[in-house]
Amino acid sequence: MVNNNKKVIACDLDGTLAESKSTLSHDMASVLCSVLRRHFLVIVSGGTFSQFQKQFLSQFSCEPELLSNLYLFPTNGSTCYVYDEEKKDWKQLYDESLSRKEREKIVTAFREVISESGMDFSGAYGEIIEDRGSQITFSGRGQEAPVDVKRVWDPDQAKRQILVSLLRSKIPEFEMRMGGMTSIDVTRKGIDKAYAVKKIEEIMKVSENDIIFVGDALYKGGNDASVKKTDVDFIQEDGPGDTIELLREYA
Repeated sequence: MVNNNKKVIACDLDGTLAESKSTLSHDMASVLCSVLRRHFLVIVSGGTFSQFQKQFLSQFSCEPELLSNLYLFPTNGSTCYVYDEEKKDWKQLYDESLSRKEREKIVTAFREVISESGMDFSGAYGEIIEDRGSQITFSGRGQEAPVDVKRVWDPDQAKRQILVSLLRSKIPEFEMRMGGMTSIDVTRKGIDKAYAVKKIEEIMKVSENDIIFVGDALYKGGNDASVKKTDVDFIQEDGPGDTIELLREYA
């Protein structure tokens, strides 16, 4: 049941508000603008800020005064951006970047795991391993793979579960989660969407009871699942079509 007493609507992006690495639909952008008139809106996703700009902000044309109610948490909450009304631009509030040594260690572990898994990653669309500064992301079919290609690669997460199991034996000191259709995200230990929830409380001066989280990867090992470690309410949605119907209840 929708609780319109919630002050903060927090949403995943890929697979929740839009298809993987695809732009928001016009209808979704319109509904989100309506949500902003009544609630704070928080977007927490594994992509970089530049991906947020391309996929989300480029389609967002609501009134500028509403942007102060919009908070962006790229790379699973390892950084945060808010709108600076004076400068008419987005500013970074914090950044939990990995050190060069940490990034190199994670990338090396991914390369070893790819080799040891025996899986065939030939014909990928772009890079399989991407350094996002505060996060290293593996994409099984490459960063630029079409949605239809991604959708059939690992629908039951079985391939990524094997890869994550191998990774944990090599770099147990890092946090790792499956996201989207083909991704594995690695950050510092404790940097996940539960961490983002704590940052939401701190930055926005709200309690867990004020927040509801909407995502498509709340399953075990999914990059939304860490939200379950908190006391916020959460809703599992199966794609943008389901999500937009829910968000209309908050608009």
